[in-house]
Amino acid sequence: MAEFSKQYQENFDFDWHDFDYKEIFNKLQKNQYYPVICEGLGTLGVAKSDEGEMLLAIQSEEEPDMVIWKTLSDVVDLVRNEGNSD
Repeated sequence: MAEFSKQYQENFDFDWHDFDYKEIFNKLQKNQYYPVICEGLGTLGVAKSDEGEMLLAIQSEEEPDMVIWKTLSDVVDLVRNEGNSD
């Protein structure tokens, strides 16, 4: 069953969420990662960078076996732009 983050709910006027990336992020130490998939954002997990920034893991379009790290705002922009490319 698909799971959705609170961040997806807030940014895309979705009715519910299963988890909150920010709550998970707040429990992480610097350079830690927690794998949890948000179907709506297409994210694979959340990490706290060595600077303390929240980063989300997404699959690279160019290299399908590679994971890249983006900020929440970057991921939201990517998802919005995907919806406009039709």
